[in-house]
Amino acid sequence: MHKISALAIAALSASLPALAQAQQAPAQSSLTIYGIVDVAMRSQTGFTASYANAPDNSRVINSGVGPTSRWGLRGQEDLGGGLKATFNLESTLGVDTGTSGSAAGFFDRAAIVGLTGNWGAVTAGRQNTLVADSVTLIDAIGLRFASLNPNIQVTSLTGHRLGIEYGTTNSTGASNRVNNSVKYSGTFGGVTARAMYSFGESAISSRRQESRGLGLNYANGGLVLVSAYTQFQDANGLELDAANIGAAWKTGDLRLTLNFGRNQGDTSTTAQTTNKVLALGGTYPLTQQLSLNGGYYKVDRERTGLNKDGYTRVIGFVDYQLSRRSSLYLELDTTKWKAGYQGVGNKDRSNGISLGITHFF
Repeated sequence: MHKISALAIAALSASLPALAQAQQAPAQSSLTIYGIVDVAMRSQTGFTASYANAPDNSRVINSGVGPTSRWGLRGQEDLGGGLKATFNLESTLGVDTGTSGSAAGFFDRAAIVGLTGNWGAVTAGRQNTLVADSVTLIDAIGLRFASLNPNIQVTSLTGHRLGIEYGTTNSTGASNRVNNSVKYSGTFGGVTARAMYSFGESAISSRRQESRGLGLNYANGGLVLVSAYTQFQDANGLELDAANIGAAWKTGDLRLTLNFGRNQGDTSTTAQTTNKVLALGGTYPLTQQLSLNGGYYKVDRERTGLNKDGYTRVIGFVDYQLSRRSSLYLELDTTKWKAGYQGVGNKDRSNGISLGITHFF
């Protein structure tokens, strides 16, 4: 905590001369409205419409089979001397139902304001944890199909299935984004250092529901290496630790990715759940318009007093680019459940096929 606070204070102190200079320079500002609209027709076995395990089949029209549908506002003001004020507000879109936001809040994906300069960036508000940030750079299918992507659900803790609010997240099922947080990120040469702290704001103890994390990335040419760690507490002092390490390598038109994620959460004072995710995949363009993208995921779970279980999943996309902003895709996935992970009475294997369209604005 002291190291993270000192880092943020040093960055803000370094900006004071630039602030003084900015008072004599005209401010320039910008505002951007942006978003992704994604929807697909899907046929699947072993899942409900909301992707819970089921003994039956279903046909649905769902949002976010490709990239997660969203809309947002972002902007910046040039304060002079290389210093800028920035903000970002972002909300999930349910294109199939016409809804915005989620149970976590209206601007559930991001609500931040901060300063950037040559020394890096400091942002405050509701934002991704460092583990979630690291997955962004090396996920096999580029963070697509959030509801079935194990790197999003398990590694990033978007669906930790533990039924406890670890950190100030507004959710008992997700810890990929936290409230009341301060994040620093600075790039020096090919190395990016990150630090983050979220205030629990609990009346019981200053440590309850807090979270903290560190991350280090490296980029050189076509090689990207990432690592991140985040620790959370719940309101009763139970802890959840999460970490991810991975790499992406681009040679010619081919891009390959590999990562390993691990998290361990206290579900009581005497019980723990541990998840491990191994993921690998790649992207390759066949033509300027047609490309292939696929990933393999292996999830292993251990719980105190219970047998080990898990699943393996393959997700693949065939993408056809209609224009710079619009594309069609065919998605296929198959899941092999192990040792009853899917629940009693449900299918041992689940399959799905989707036909969708994505538009960026």
